[in-house]
Amino acid sequence: MKRILYLIGAALLLLMINCGKPLSKGADDELIVLAAKEDKAAARKILTRIFSDTLYTPAPEPYYKAKFVKPSDLENVRHHPNLIAISINDDLTNPGTRLVKSILPEESYTNSKNNNPFILTKEPYAALQTMLVINGNSLESIVSAVEIQGRQIYEKFEQQFVKRQSRFLFKRARKEELEHTVFNKHGFGLQIPWGFTVVQDSTETSIFWIGREEPFRWLVFHWEDGMVIQNMSDAEQFSREIPQRIFGHIQYTDYKFKISPTLFNDWSGWRITGLWESLEESQGGPFIAYTFYDGITDRTYYIHALIFNPGDDKYLLLRQLDIIAHTFYVEESS
Repeated sequence: MKRILYLIGAALLLLMINCGKPLSKGADDELIVLAAKEDKAAARKILTRIFSDTLYTPAPEPYYKAKFVKPSDLENVRHHPNLIAISINDDLTNPGTRLVKSILPEESYTNSKNNNPFILTKEPYAALQTMLVINGNSLESIVSAVEIQGRQIYEKFEQQFVKRQSRFLFKRARKEELEHTVFNKHGFGLQIPWGFTVVQDSTETSIFWIGREEPFRWLVFHWEDGMVIQNMSDAEQFSREIPQRIFGHIQYTDYKFKISPTLFNDWSGWRITGLWESLEESQGGPFIAYTFYDGITDRTYYIHALIFNPGDDKYLLLRQLDIIAHTFYVEESS
């Protein structure tokens, strides 16, 4: 029976892994794609089906951006966080196929070519790296396999993405004194990277708000006593009231507004995404928010992250806020 995901075994690891690997380096939201020039269009069809998520800012911004590199240039990019090598046929005059055949042991090459075209491994050349080898007989067979395995492959890349970004955000320096103050004052905590400052901290309005400029980004924690939301309709109404209640001059737009059930850490709740806009100035951008009830503190929480970075990429900044938000914990679960 075919495995959902074929992981590289010891034989391949012996070929690929060096002791004392360096840390991967490069843009975390970039995919280095090693494929033959003539396979570029087919490769895009495959990758679009795996890495299909898009952030609307309001212009569409893909979560991951593909950068095509000649297969012969693997040595120049081997430490990048995200590597994808693609072979769509068994023609050894094709540089992508030659690369894939040189990477894989003969048994792995034959098995993947005739059965499961996806081979995924972590840290083949560098720490916190993900590499996907796509080795199929045809575009059609690979696309068919994507329907079954694509989401799992995507999630593996996402897990490594979060690990790399968490290291970037928290390993160098954190505002630990501020973290202790928040925990002692409000009964919940989070990890706060260096560079973020307090915009508002009030027990009267139940708001803890941190931010950073250049580019502009906010992360707001708001809470109300008791279970304020019972269902998705309540969650949507509650979330739509928050921007003007907290910021005064901001509202959510209907365009691309989406609310869906989610699991935020250990809490069942709702995830809200979309676009915000200012009622006073020509400003706006994307946001992510979560709302859930916590029985330990008997509070309904609303965690809100928004970005204003006109003309430049926003996905990475918003994901960083999302990662910070997910460090949230409450007193008795710490």
